[in-house]
Amino acid sequence: TIRKTSGLAGFPKRDESAYDAFGVGHSSTSISAGLGMAIARDLLGKHNNVVSVIGDGAMTAGQAYEAMNNAGFLDSNLIVVLNDNKQVSLPTATLDGPATPVGALSSALTKLQASPKFRTT
Repeated sequence: TIRKTSGLAGFPKRDESAYDAFGVGHSSTSISAGLGMAIARDLLGKHNNVVSVIGDGAMTAGQAYEAMNNAGFLDSNLIVVLNDNKQVSLPTATLDGPATPVGALSSALTKLQASPKFRTT
């Protein structure tokens, strides 16, 4: 019933669920929100985990990259889960046929997924 009349919202909506800590209009905000929560946790001297979940489609938005850059710069203790359901693979094609995804993130994730440690964890 998601995104249907009287159904669930497509994104976090505070008045819909006590578990939605914030409201948004698109999905690329999860890492930024998680980083804010991790910073608040640290300032309050707490030790809980903060987990952000983001899909491969949402990873195409600049806000996700900005948040990862800031989290890395701050050396934040933030767990980010990438839900790669293969819905986005840019660039998708050239005139000569399918194209391999390019970029530093794609390269880093490919190396991570191919590593023996990742495969045994």
